[in-house]
Amino acid sequence: MLDYLIIGQGLAGSCLAHRLLKENKSYKIIDIVSNSASFVSSGMYNPVVLKRFTPVWNAEIEINKLLKEFKDFEILLKVKLIYNSDLYRIFANEDEVRTWKKKSERNENLKPFLDPEIYDSVNPNIIANFGMGKVYKSGKIFVRELLREFRKFLLKDNRLIDDIFDFNHLNKEINYYEYKGIKTKKIVFCDGYSLKYNPYFNYLPMEGVKGETMVIHANGLGLTDIVKSKVFIMPMDKDYYYIGATYHYREVNDEISEEGQNELINSLNKFLNIDYKIVKKFAGIRPTVVDRRPLLGEHPEFKNMFIFNGLGSRGVMLAPIMAEELYHFMENSKELLSEVSIKRFNL
Repeated sequence: MLDYLIIGQGLAGSCLAHRLLKENKSYKIIDIVSNSASFVSSGMYNPVVLKRFTPVWNAEIEINKLLKEFKDFEILLKVKLIYNSDLYRIFANEDEVRTWKKKSERNENLKPFLDPEIYDSVNPNIIANFGMGKVYKSGKIFVRELLREFRKFLLKDNRLIDDIFDFNHLNKEINYYEYKGIKTKKIVFCDGYSLKYNPYFNYLPMEGVKGETMVIHANGLGLTDIVKSKVFIMPMDKDYYYIGATYHYREVNDEISEEGQNELINSLNKFLNIDYKIVKKFAGIRPTVVDRRPLLGEHPEFKNMFIFNGLGSRGVMLAPIMAEELYHFMENSKELLSEVSIKRFNL
């Protein structure tokens, strides 16, 4: 009899499994490799909504938690996952410059994160006619490496079943769930956008937002910081850079499109003044919610059936702290934050 059966090994499922591992709980994950939002994620974290210069919800707490969580993952998996970097936001006009100065000097929630100084371009090949602002406490988590190496760990430890979950084989018994011979006290769905096809939780208001990204090689660019305009450019290794991301609500699929890639290229060319070559292209569906808050909680009718979903575009920031929240809810009956509890959408 397992303590937990987890469906999905994206950021949510991996962080929850990591928490269960620390707590010596028995579990298995059912997951098959796909173009999930986590797998194609940029992994960037920052404490500011850069479109409007507003603070991210619970930013300080979330960043402190994610740095601890992914450091623990680094120790477990013996792989580098955290890349600390300042982030520079290119200003589009003088109004943005004035707004930045005002908020960095007067907004108490933004003061820890926004540098009031206006910088010239951090690189001769980055165009910033109105300058740029620096955001502190930003960086990147190497999500693909995390998911790949943790998957290897789970397979070696006999904790992962490489298969697609079939709801037709899930049976509810009196005190446990049974799935293809596996018995578990609790089951947790961390199934991302596949929630739309989950007969138990598809009543929840999940929205799919398609995102496309790409990797370029720009020989001689030498950029070491993350730079954000309409799209961001993020250093990887040896003049390889991650570019993203698009947000498409109309065409919700995980297929690379000419429209999406052209949008990335056109946006990038407005501030990058160097030749480059596109070496990889990615597309995925972000699981987002109408109120832009995660989905955590227990099914209103089926006891010990839980959901952990809706992390959206801030998965690396939300997954560690939400995994902890959900764990204490499931094990210690600690009430979930009202902002993330699915009770706000109960039928």
